[in-house]
Amino acid sequence: MAGPPVAAAVLGNAFIGMDSMRWFRELRAPRLQLPMAAFGAVGAAYYVQLGVVLYRAYHRDDRHVRHLALVVLVGNELWNVAFFGGRSARSGFLGLLLFLGPLLSLQKAVADDPVSVLALTPYTVWVIGYDVPWVYRLWRLNRG
Repeated sequence: MAGPPVAAAVLGNAFIGMDSMRWFRELRAPRLQLPMAAFGAVGAAYYVQLGVVLYRAYHRDDRHVRHLALVVLVGNELWNVAFFGGRSARSGFLGLLLFLGPLLSLQKAVADDPVSVLALTPYTVWVIGYDVPWVYRLWRLNRG
């Protein structure tokens, strides 16, 4: 089930141009900000993890999980558009808070599938434990 994650990665990154990356590099970075290579590695792992969840949902004919996984996939790309496309750490933070709803719903929906739980949990922990505090600090350091 590589199609949707690959399409999302390609389309989502198409909206992040050089100007958006320049904007990002010019922001005051919080101490907890990782190097860009780490973000790339996490992003690649995320697309693989969502691909596993989608694959499992299709093979289990679990339409609810499939739907939620696609919502999470689209939500992640919309976050990229809000943050990078809009060049707004505030929008990124607020979008991330909205994104938690579908992500946590998906985490709950895969609870009966140990492979999907194993695939999705690291990303969920990343979003809650790193992304939320990082984007919040980024926003607060760069407001104005």
